[in-house]
Amino acid sequence: MIVYIMFSVIDGKTPVLLSAPHVYNHYRKNLNGVVKQGELWTDSIVKETVSLSGCNGIIVDKDVDYDPNYDKLENNEYKQKVDKIIKDKKIKYFFDIHGLSDSHCYDFGIFFPFRYLKSQKLAYTLAQELLKGPLRDSIVIVLNMCDDNQETLTEYVAKKKKIPAVQLEIARYIREDDALREALISTLSKVILTLN
Repeated sequence: MIVYIMFSVIDGKTPVLLSAPHVYNHYRKNLNGVVKQGELWTDSIVKETVSLSGCNGIIVDKDVDYDPNYDKLENNEYKQKVDKIIKDKKIKYFFDIHGLSDSHCYDFGIFFPFRYLKSQKLAYTLAQELLKGPLRDSIVIVLNMCDDNQETLTEYVAKKKKIPAVQLEIARYIREDDALREALISTLSKVILTLN
């Protein structure tokens, strides 16, 4: 039997896990079989933040025929690996890094599962830090995720693993600009280092 590994794991010592599940094209069943485009630069953001903060990371390496963020655990190798890393590394916080489509009128969207106060606190901590330094003029929104019977990685981690978790969506222009991307990486690293 041939097994194709479609993601990379970056080992760290800080008990925080960063994830980039949509770096490459992926297939989302609930969108009428639509192939969703990859979210460029999310892998670099995870890799560089892991390097600066010493946390753990997981990144999709190639196009996949499922949605690593939405598909249920039993049909999702990526989510299964996230589950294993959380257990093995005794992860205490989870950040899921995504690209934000150009149709939105804000720069950062920070989402947390509804009724999970530790995740909500983590979301607001991150938002406050994003509004300092070079990113201070950004438009940052913090929203709870709709309880719509879907299970994103963030919802899975918060609800099933009982770990504070947020999904950070980042505007394309920030991901593509070297200086802004570096400011984001610095901010994320600072937040991670202050959590422990």
